[in-house]
Amino acid sequence: MARAAKCDTARKRSSGDLVQYFPSREATREWFHNAKFGMFIHWGVYALLGKGEWIRTVDQIPQDEYAKLPPKFNPTRFDPDAWADLAKRAGMKYMVVTTKHHDGFCMFDAHNTDWKVTNTPYGQDVIAQLVKAFEQRGVMTGFYYSIMDWHHDDYLPRLEWEASRRPAEGHDVMNYIAYMRQHLKQLLTEYRPAPFVLWYDGGWMNKPEELGGAETNAMARRLKPDILINDRHFTQEDLVTPEQRIPPTGMLDEEGKPVLWEACITMTSHWWGYDRHERAYKSSEFLIRMLVDIVSKGGNLLLNIGPKPDGTIQKEFVDRLEAIGRWMDKYSEAIYDTTASPFNLLPFYGRVTTKGNRLYVHVFEWPGDRQVRLPKLANQVKRAYLLEKGKAGLETERDGEDWVVKLPARPTDKAASVFVVELDGPPRVEPLKIGPDAKGTINLPALYGLLEGPHGQRIRYESRDGVIHAGNWIRPPDSIEWEFQAPKVGVYQVILDHAVEVGQGGSEVQLVLNGKVAPRVAPNGVPFSTGDGELVGGATHVFRTTSTGGAFRRRNIGNVKLRKGPNKLKLVVSKVRKEKSLDLRGVTLKPVR
Repeated sequence: MARAAKCDTARKRSSGDLVQYFPSREATREWFHNAKFGMFIHWGVYALLGKGEWIRTVDQIPQDEYAKLPPKFNPTRFDPDAWADLAKRAGMKYMVVTTKHHDGFCMFDAHNTDWKVTNTPYGQDVIAQLVKAFEQRGVMTGFYYSIMDWHHDDYLPRLEWEASRRPAEGHDVMNYIAYMRQHLKQLLTEYRPAPFVLWYDGGWMNKPEELGGAETNAMARRLKPDILINDRHFTQEDLVTPEQRIPPTGMLDEEGKPVLWEACITMTSHWWGYDRHERAYKSSEFLIRMLVDIVSKGGNLLLNIGPKPDGTIQKEFVDRLEAIGRWMDKYSEAIYDTTASPFNLLPFYGRVTTKGNRLYVHVFEWPGDRQVRLPKLANQVKRAYLLEKGKAGLETERDGEDWVVKLPARPTDKAASVFVVELDGPPRVEPLKIGPDAKGTINLPALYGLLEGPHGQRIRYESRDGVIHAGNWIRPPDSIEWEFQAPKVGVYQVILDHAVEVGQGGSEVQLVLNGKVAPRVAPNGVPFSTGDGELVGGATHVFRTTSTGGAFRRRNIGNVKLRKGPNKLKLVVSKVRKEKSLDLRGVTLKPVR
């Protein structure tokens, strides 16, 4: 209750005509880090076409044709209170809404253009209504703003496909910068205390200095000192925003220190705006585990909805958000105000979040022996109990350098059961290092591997017969990587424990030893933070999968020469021949005598 009162006071704080959420930018950063979970809203006139927010360029719709959409936009069933209630029930602490997407159409009553929602049959300022509704429910509001603008004549460069019919000659990007800054000034001053974040997008076509990024952001901070700014103007600000993927170990700066980060992810397979053709939705169970995974790595989840053109939110989104909300009703203590896991690796399928002297252990897959091992935990355990009504106690015991917690017969939640371990102080954990067993063999189970992919990552952990494997490996260049120790220079056989379904053989897989990923560079010359990149260096071995009849079998794919000390081994699917490449339980490195 004390924390809630503090936030209410912050939202009402004012100085003259300056009304803001928090007294300072640092206070906003602290609140944001603790909030963990937000709603992303992609809504615009593109919803009328039902093919996602990029439809103008995907279908190469000329400007005069696209201009026929606003006169048809009349979302008579739009209920901002219902949207805000849904976010609140889901356990979301904030939302970020598209004030202007790449099509340049303004969902607010912009003063300097007629290309806006108040010039449609609907005629009302959508952003003003959403700010009011979400604010009334204590859910803070952030503003997405696209730097790229396919509509404004002075935004350059042109889309490639329409460059000939919309020549750049005679147009000056400085005019667009002035136009954009007028928008930002309006958004930062006329909807107060919102926004808490300025969430840019579309900045990859221009170098920051070409669009005056640093100067624009300095203006924003003068207008609203508590504002957070993301990284998509390609300037170093407050917030890093990986898209459609979860960084395997969280995110660090150049000095190795944790940064403030937020993964933005859809519940759909692809588009952010309404797509009437969508059939593949992430399950509620997957989304809950995704939230836990992100929070355990020190990040936030910004989970997207793409409302329909009539203003309603489709049932698939509502059902999933309601399910997340039911889980949060039981376990939000293990999400809000927590910090990242102190463990680098876990020998069970689950995650850990931390708060002071407490570990919150989220178990995704109930272990067959009903035991959870917390490796290299030096603390004394004071007690352990289920995070349920009644807080049933759990038996614990020390086993060497580890603590073992004994679980009841059945999980308490299908998606993620949670128990609490109270320690004698802040957790003290030594990193778990993978090394050889007594025979010199190095075992690399899938659970100890880091799953990674660029924008659109699909690889994930799955279970068969109670054993976890890296599955859903359907998209290049998703990968799994292990870091391990070798006692000396030596040659090792590489043996996969894998399964390939009938008729699904022939995919190409790269084994890369001690290579690195060079980040993909945006058109503006700055590296993307989306996980895209090319493998460079290291020893590479390429093999093709063959069917195992769907059963897990072992396969020797060749030898590698390890160096003494730390090594990294990565498996990357470079080509998927049909629908799926392989499922992988792990890799064994066996010394060649």
